[in-house]
Amino acid sequence: MTTSPEVKTIAQKLVLPQDEENAATFVIVPVKKLNEAKSRLSLFLSENERKQFCLEMLEDVLTAIRTTKGIFKIIVVSKDPQVLQIAKKFHVFPFKESRSGLNQAISEAINWCIITNAKITLILPADIPLVSSEDLNRILAFGRTSSMVISPSRRGHGTNALLLNPPRAVPAFYGQDSFQRYIEEASKRGIRFHVYRSPRIAFDVDTIEDLADFVALNTSETRAYRFLKEIGVRKRLEPHRKR
Repeated sequence: MTTSPEVKTIAQKLVLPQDEENAATFVIVPVKKLNEAKSRLSLFLSENERKQFCLEMLEDVLTAIRTTKGIFKIIVVSKDPQVLQIAKKFHVFPFKESRSGLNQAISEAINWCIITNAKITLILPADIPLVSSEDLNRILAFGRTSSMVISPSRRGHGTNALLLNPPRAVPAFYGQDSFQRYIEEASKRGIRFHVYRSPRIAFDVDTIEDLADFVALNTSETRAYRFLKEIGVRKRLEPHRKR
């Protein structure tokens, strides 16, 4: 995939010396446009509530990344101006994607990272509010000896964390059954990989069942939970729980 001249120019200004230890690891957080996100939660959350919930989860994820040692740069990839504004608030790089589709956006961001001297990329979704710096430290540790470290979603089909060393160790395969596709691709290429299983990373919030389970955890340390508590989602979910 090619990278636009504008993106190359910005990246070249940020290129660091190759011998800087922490300049090697970049984290990419792709985020959908807010008006397209979490439509399956519409039975219990209004459009504005869904948008705000997505932003709160993003802030939880960025907080975990910011408190993890050994990361040089964090890139939030999105077309949504509100999302890019959150990136600026956290003093991370707001990368406005120019191509449609998750895999294309991630590939474009990876190209930018490589131009900026990244040796390792870690891709995290914006809807895993329970992720911790402890999880990320473990993934980075496994990434020193593996070309790919991957964490599955709760149901085992999706990919909720993906470290690539080097950044193009495998192509972007996000979508249906991405976890299995990544495993198969790594095996086909003969690269060393590690599966890191974490209940915190696995817990994304996509469905009504996910939402109910997340609320039941009472994770008051997360912004996402505090927002749901503030708008009274637990009470809204009671009829659903009784079915």
